[in-house]
Amino acid sequence: MTWSAVVAALDDGDTFRSRVSVYLHPLAGRPIVWHVVRALESVTPAPGLVRVLHRANTMLAMPETSVPVVIDAVPEGQELTALRAAVTAPGVCVLVDGASPLVAAATIARLLRAGEGGIAGLPDANADGRYIAVGGEGPALASAEDPRQPAGAVRIAATSPDELIRVLDRHTLADASVALRNRLVRKHEAAGVSFVLPETTWIDADVRIGADSVIYPGAVLEGQTEIGSECVIGPYTRIVDASIGRGAELKGWNYVARTSIRNHAVLEPYVRRGFD
Repeated sequence: MTWSAVVAALDDGDTFRSRVSVYLHPLAGRPIVWHVVRALESVTPAPGLVRVLHRANTMLAMPETSVPVVIDAVPEGQELTALRAAVTAPGVCVLVDGASPLVAAATIARLLRAGEGGIAGLPDANADGRYIAVGGEGPALASAEDPRQPAGAVRIAATSPDELIRVLDRHTLADASVALRNRLVRKHEAAGVSFVLPETTWIDADVRIGADSVIYPGAVLEGQTEIGSECVIGPYTRIVDASIGRGAELKGWNYVARTSIRNHAVLEPYVRRGFD
């Protein structure tokens, strides 16, 4: 099956009261829109092309991805025209709201299957008639006045309730952060990592942790951090873009940034390593 995807990053984001586009605000160390594209490229089979539409008065760049990504700037007032043009090509297309970073690959796959027989949508719980994601033949989506609100779409259920979180303001960003943190914790737990009090831990999407490591309450793990196996990360320790060797113990209240800690090293409480 061949298919394409369109990510709509077109809302103005005034509720954020920020000079930064809502779609570029960081979530678990990556821009919100990156999580949407990451979910799309995780579907099997992957899309042949992902097109990201954003407002022309904002800058948007995408980190390296495993699928081709085209970024189109849309002039003000041309949003609906651009959306219809983006989805109109023959073949199955999935249109996803760029402010919905928790939509899972499994849900997108169900949209694809349902979209082969008609238009299917994942309803937005906070907006009547609007969908977080829709799938169907491109010309059928393009025929709607607004492809994000196609009439008669078959509704599908989310794989998990947190997928329906759409980041509209700072509070929903916090909700999405908590939900994504919980996902990441469960992912690491399944790989053999223990979290003593996971609801107090913060962890970014790119952090890697080896099996049989223990993460104590209040730990903050950011950026491209890599923690080896059989490590102990003590309470209220912050690690940023650092490498922690196998069997190392950080006793707590440590700050480790942009450096490496050797295998089996022991850092006493309050010891600082690295550079800001």
